[in-house]
Amino acid sequence: MPRSTPDRLLLKRHSLPEWRRLAQTSHKPQFQRLLRQADSHHQQLPPAEHPSDSITYIGTAALNLGLAHLLSGDSAYLQTARRWIKVAIGYPHWGKERMPDHDLDAAWLLFGLSLAYDWLKDSLPPTEREALRDKLVWQGKELHQFALDTEGRWWSSAYWQNHNWICYGGLAFAAYALQDDLPEAEAWARRARDNFAKALAYMPEDGSNYEGPVYWRYGVIWFLIYADLLQQQTGEDLQESDFLRNTFFYRLYLSGGNLIDHANFGDCHDRRSAHTAALYARLAALYQLGEAQWLYQHFYRSCEWEREGKEGLVKPGLWAESGLEFLWYDPDVPEEPLDTLPLHRAFPDLGLLSARSSWQSDATMLAFKCGAPNGSKAWHSGQSLNRRRGWQTLNPGHDHPDANSFVLIKGDDYIAVDDGYAKSKLTANHSTLLVDGRGQYADGGYNAFRDLDASWGARLEASVALDGLVYARGEAARAYDKLLALRQFRRELLFLDGDAVVLRDTVACDAPRDLTWLLQTDAPASEHDEGRFTIQAGGSTCAGRVLQPREFRSQVRATEISANPTSAKPDWIIRRRQHALAISPVGPRSNCRFFVILDLSGFAIEPMPAQRGAVAELLGDGRRWRVGFSEGGDGILAQGMNIDGAWFAAAWSGEALVACLAGDASAIWLDGELQFLADRPVDIGWRRTETGARLQVDAPAGTWLRFKSGSPRTIHCNGSEADYEYDSLSEMVWLRAGAARCEILVS
Repeated sequence: MPRSTPDRLLLKRHSLPEWRRLAQTSHKPQFQRLLRQADSHHQQLPPAEHPSDSITYIGTAALNLGLAHLLSGDSAYLQTARRWIKVAIGYPHWGKERMPDHDLDAAWLLFGLSLAYDWLKDSLPPTEREALRDKLVWQGKELHQFALDTEGRWWSSAYWQNHNWICYGGLAFAAYALQDDLPEAEAWARRARDNFAKALAYMPEDGSNYEGPVYWRYGVIWFLIYADLLQQQTGEDLQESDFLRNTFFYRLYLSGGNLIDHANFGDCHDRRSAHTAALYARLAALYQLGEAQWLYQHFYRSCEWEREGKEGLVKPGLWAESGLEFLWYDPDVPEEPLDTLPLHRAFPDLGLLSARSSWQSDATMLAFKCGAPNGSKAWHSGQSLNRRRGWQTLNPGHDHPDANSFVLIKGDDYIAVDDGYAKSKLTANHSTLLVDGRGQYADGGYNAFRDLDASWGARLEASVALDGLVYARGEAARAYDKLLALRQFRRELLFLDGDAVVLRDTVACDAPRDLTWLLQTDAPASEHDEGRFTIQAGGSTCAGRVLQPREFRSQVRATEISANPTSAKPDWIIRRRQHALAISPVGPRSNCRFFVILDLSGFAIEPMPAQRGAVAELLGDGRRWRVGFSEGGDGILAQGMNIDGAWFAAAWSGEALVACLAGDASAIWLDGELQFLADRPVDIGWRRTETGARLQVDAPAGTWLRFKSGSPRTIHCNGSEADYEYDSLSEMVWLRAGAARCEILVS
């Protein structure tokens, strides 16, 4: 007699009749996609001999065919599953070109065929059932023994690497499928559980993933696959994880304006293959993330899932995950549109900041990255484990030497680009800095961080934002060889509501060095006089202006970037051509500042004479921006402006000051009038509207503030009505703000 559903792996949330009812009601679209995927396997079989290619798709085919049979009762899916299983167990080894039996191919097949064995074994002829069981036993033993033999090396203890999660995930499914047949399966399950518990504890709480958005969609799903299995089998819940709770937002905030393209930091096959329906469905269900549910359904409505399924370069791919999508979808999670989310988000562990002008499809989006290899938590935890245990847990081959680099996208158009997947990780292919022609870390090979210690590593030092007006600061001197004696490479960046991006770099060395500032583009930049250049990207035009250094030489050069994304398919080579605008001061310099503005809105950009600091103005169509940076600790002083802080940006509409963001400031004068005063330096931002104003203050302690305002009716501070005084002579409000961040609404 067939077993009841509660005995089957991954199906214990409902009885089989209930699963079948859901397939005809709330889960009908997901069920139809599962059947379509299963139907595609009827006329298609894997080759009789193991190909020189990945065979991971065999695992998901077995899963989808098995689930389609259980839900529909159609014996055709069972017969096709038997044919696929026969071919798979006929291969002497799983995996041909790369680590046969000991890596991804073996793990994916253990996952899918273990589920097929568990779900279908009551329906398989005894000889086929035994043959499948024996193959799973042999492959499981091989994978488990490899993990034991290589502990401290490669994926066995590489807690931050997708190979670790996938291989232990496959081993865990084999363990539970074989638990009644094989006593040693308990040891497999125990080792997988211990590994996943450690790996999740070591993952960053901000949800980021150094491998980039494409490998995020490929690897992170395995935490959820395994955690679902463990909870259903043992009741233990590994899903109470800040990493898992926040990781959707990491992926979301790397999306371009159209939400499909992405900032392709790390190894990315392309700029689109980075969405997964199953993962979004699961994160929405687990954490009641209405935004994840909205994006999941939005891609159904816009047919993006169809496009990704046909064109996506990540294999097995979107449609191969149809079975998981069906099992994980929860229709009761209400959709929450993205426009309720902030326009910026920082991921401090990875040193990543994302800013955008809106959540509309034509939005301008900036991603800025300056962090330690692997992310800070992994880099330092891994270094500590390596020292204590004599291990090599860090394998950041998918990370890039890209500290203080950025990607800029406007709508569908890429203005400043990243190189994506590259066989040689080179700083020269990122929008950052070369020193004496040399890049960061040990660049030049596939793993740019091999054998480096914890003394290396950049960091994101600060981020301040109010809506789409954003400041970020990264320090990357420790990303360069100590022999270069680079003491400072500070990049300050202002994102001006999508109108423009302002970059201010301060570089200091112990000896004169040749410095090269880089901007990466898809098409070559066109250079003009007075430090002006133009980037044409699709239908978007970006006008650039180099304000510092005053004397420089420039060059536009092209590079071909190539990579083989998987050694399981040696003949698959991705190639793309990229261009770099390289700017260098004339002659070696021990100290240098770069001041560059990228204009996306047709402003006229001009430097402003300044007695202190460096100031520029952007003028156009009744609007203007002014931006400034202190040259030291003496603030910014220019026509009509006196700011005792480190940096500022301000916007006017006509003659009216409408927005300002400033850092480490206690007094701000603009247009010759006092706008803001505090009894200690703070980071401050405000926007003025017809009905009032909104302020945001970041202070180390309680602070007295004065700011220019019309006579207010009420003022709320962090949601509570605040006491204040109003001086009609100076038109200034006076109140006390609490420590840390204070949100002030004036009406």
